[in-house]
Amino acid sequence: IDELSGPIKNSNPNLRWVAETNRHLTLAFIGNIPDLKVEILRRQFEQAYQGCSQFKYRFSRLARFPGAASGIIALTGEPDTAMDHIFQLTRRFLGNVGIDFDSKKFRPHVTLARIRRKQQLNTSFLNATELNLAVDRVWLYQSSLTASGSIYSTLEETMLSNAAES
Repeated sequence: IDELSGPIKNSNPNLRWVAETNRHLTLAFIGNIPDLKVEILRRQFEQAYQGCSQFKYRFSRLARFPGAASGIIALTGEPDTAMDHIFQLTRRFLGNVGIDFDSKKFRPHVTLARIRRKQQLNTSFLNATELNLAVDRVWLYQSSLTASGSIYSTLEETMLSNAAES
């Protein structure tokens, strides 16, 4: 990702880059929930993804997200049955626990930067790309907004099974 975005970083001062440690692909955004529900999520998290295998996901485009007028630059991907499966597991898990979440259409992406002044950015660098990343674990994050950006704390992490081990 850094190799792909390096030339853009150096030539576009109107972008505020997401720290490498904060890059992630969101399966579901659940917002603020009571502490009791957080504890239920934590206890049942690993079981929710039990039997789910690791896979490679293909990112195919560096683009404004979700559309051409957006203030976000992201890596976006292709439709993928393995990614859709893990998304459906997440939906089912949250539903079973009784947690509402953002029900927008799932469009896998990794936010790389935010545009400071949308109208002042030349987007000629946005183009097709190919980047295959291994998806080998799922995290449950808590995010806190601060003046300098989001801070993510890991609440739970579970490894996906290796297909060769199954």
